[in-house]
Amino acid sequence: MNNLKSNIIGIDSDMALAIESLQKSIIKLVLIVESNKLIGTITDGDIRRALLSGKNLQTSCKDVMNLDPKCALVDDYKNINKLLISYKYIPLIDHNNNIIDIITNENAPQSYSLTNPVIIMAGGEGKRLLPLTLNTPKPLLPVNQKPLIHEIVNKLDQHGLKEIYISIFYKAEMVKKYFNSLNDTRFNIKFLEEEKPLGTAGCLYLLKNKKITDPIIIINGDVLTDMDYRQLIDYHNKSNKLITVCAAIYDIQIPFGTIELDEDKLSNIVEKPIKKYLINAGIYILNPELLNDLQDNTVINMTDIIAKNIKKDSVGIFPLHEQWLDIGSHKDYEKAQK
Repeated sequence: MNNLKSNIIGIDSDMALAIESLQKSIIKLVLIVESNKLIGTITDGDIRRALLSGKNLQTSCKDVMNLDPKCALVDDYKNINKLLISYKYIPLIDHNNNIIDIITNENAPQSYSLTNPVIIMAGGEGKRLLPLTLNTPKPLLPVNQKPLIHEIVNKLDQHGLKEIYISIFYKAEMVKKYFNSLNDTRFNIKFLEEEKPLGTAGCLYLLKNKKITDPIIIINGDVLTDMDYRQLIDYHNKSNKLITVCAAIYDIQIPFGTIELDEDKLSNIVEKPIKKYLINAGIYILNPELLNDLQDNTVINMTDIIAKNIKKDSVGIFPLHEQWLDIGSHKDYEKAQK
């Protein structure tokens, strides 16, 4: 039987608590209960759909949860096995709708390799982290005793992503030397070496002759996240979009009381409000046919490709609620060490 303490929250809880529950447990299903009776469930997908629809972290779970989740009775073994074919987690209840357990399909394949190629953009000079990057490229700066890019590659490996390309320019030989010295057979790492800085997407033209058929994941080389890449791939494949942009939640607290007006009259003063925004997380997935639009050895940024495809309604959004950190400043670099 699983320890369900971190998976169960009350019916009056908000979405922030549901996200915290998902992050704490290896079982990615939140049970909404009232007097231990199952009222509904919240999954990772429910959270993302809620964020996309404009809901915030203070939204009540009542407005987000699935009111009719697939459940199994404690003694209905035939139905349990049937449900586990299609669902990863099944709430187990008794005949009075009391929660007993969450059944997981332990035999479900979790470690098989995915065929999606990944490009880590690691060619920048890291000027915002000077003087740290004066003699060391940003990808090799240590984070918890391992180079930053090693942490990124390890996360990819945990999700079965083995086909990894690393775009390099600044101190390229140091990055190549590091990975060649590892002699790690888990990864199939190749390098996309730029002759000049080509922006955040210019190196992609080097993939045009690789006969890639699966959507390509692109990650900025200074981003650390606990996101589930399998869910990103599944989301993108179902969206029928050419590009999916990952979006992180970013809070900004205004250090003053803000004034609200009703026409020309003062209606309220809100003390130091916190504004929440969805920001570009520096992680993308795009269909390989877009490579054909790229010119050889030409500067282009991901935002340019996105802007072009927004006009065609071909860009989707994948909101992140998992931990995410862009190491673009000394303050962020210090935060990554914790």
